Amino acid sequence: MQNNDTSKQYKNLNTVPRRWFPLWILDRYILREFLIKYSILMLVFVILFILNDVFNDIQEFLEARAGWREILLYLMCKLPGNIRFILPISMLLGCMWTMAEFGKNLEVTAMRASGVSLFRCGGPIFAVGLVVTFINIYFNEALIPYTQNMAEDIYNRHADRRKSVKYLLAYRSDDNKRHWLFNTFTGDTDQKDVTIKTFWHKDMVRQLLGVPGTKEFSDNIRKIFQSRAEAILAQTPQEMEQTVIKLLDGRKMDLHAKLISYDRKNKCWIFNDGSFVSYDRTDELRFEASRGTSIMHPDMKFQTLTFSNDMMPETPRDIMNSVKEKDELPTVVIAELVRRNPNMPERVKAIYMTVFFYRLAFPWACFLSVFLGIPLATKNERTGSLMAIITAVGLIVLYIVTAQIFLTLGKGGIINPVIAGLAPTLAFIGAGAWRLLSDRS
Repeated sequence: MQNNDTSKQYKNLNTVPRRWFPLWILDRYILREFLIKYSILMLVFVILFILNDVFNDIQEFLEARAGWREILLYLMCKLPGNIRFILPISMLLGCMWTMAEFGKNLEVTAMRASGVSLFRCGGPIFAVGLVVTFINIYFNEALIPYTQNMAEDIYNRHADRRKSVKYLLAYRSDDNKRHWLFNTFTGDTDQKDVTIKTFWHKDMVRQLLGVPGTKEFSDNIRKIFQSRAEAILAQTPQEMEQTVIKLLDGRKMDLHAKLISYDRKNKCWIFNDGSFVSYDRTDELRFEASRGTSIMHPDMKFQTLTFSNDMMPETPRDIMNSVKEKDELPTVVIAELVRRNPNMPERVKAIYMTVFFYRLAFPWACFLSVFLGIPLATKNERTGSLMAIITAVGLIVLYIVTAQIFLTLGKGGIINPVIAGLAPTLAFIGAGAWRLLSDRS
């Protein structure tokens, strides 16, 4: 009879109900222990990244005799870009370090015996992980693009003035309809000595050739079409314009302007004091790969030429962003580029969209760290902190390698950009969640 009562008593201990209500003393204790370790790791990594920036860039500042104010401001502007990588690494290491210490001291065992599940044990750490995730999103999308531009500007002005402009910059529009050539590109709205290889458009006819029926228009038609000019000029003004548009629309041309400017208010490019030359279609009809090298007429001058946003959607910022790696662009910029360029080649679009979804997923690596860290750190409660840290480092390497492989495959168009960008993070979060929820021992 006594043995039956004892068995019943132990059976009741095994079915102690899970406790989800606030446990203020326990939560404060877990949160305090985690934040201490997390702060130590953040401080160590921040110092290491600052030292790396100092060793890489300080020499150029010293050689240019820059002041300490500029150097410190440069290091501060570089810091947010480094912190976005530190946040998830510190989260994983701090989580595993904290839970491994609890396991080593049998505190996790005591919590479970009291009806507190492993998932509930990590509640405060999950809360911190969620907060850090949103901080990382803010860093990636709002703060880092601003501070990165500031850091580049400080470096260009005080460390290497030769990089304040981009020499011989070439930019090809995403729809492959315009090829820009800049002798110097300053990133401002005004540029000097710019050449653009593009195509005739019907909206350019009146701007470059004048109004049909005028002397200016007739002179320009004779220069361009030569022997065919008189037959064109014998028509009515309306017919002349339609004929010229039909003959020129889509034909290759080169534009050169001594000064171009971008009107941000009206979203248009203005070419001033320039010249243009058109190419014959003969070569293009005979040879598919030909660029159309037969010049129809000598250089012809123009005073002003305006390209609307529909004709030329790229902006100075787009051209400057093209110099940067696509991985550095915020998701908002990438989404806007893709939206404004519906004719973007699929290969280029795959690169942009893969980076877009990867950038959406990466901040959630902070939350991923908690899902993976808690169950793995408590898997063997007697292994201690060292094994937990080694495991964390291994997981970090595995995640980064997997994410980079998927990123490369997505950019190459081998797999769908959505899968390439999101799959590694979602898979690791799913594995950690399954391991955490299934651990009832």
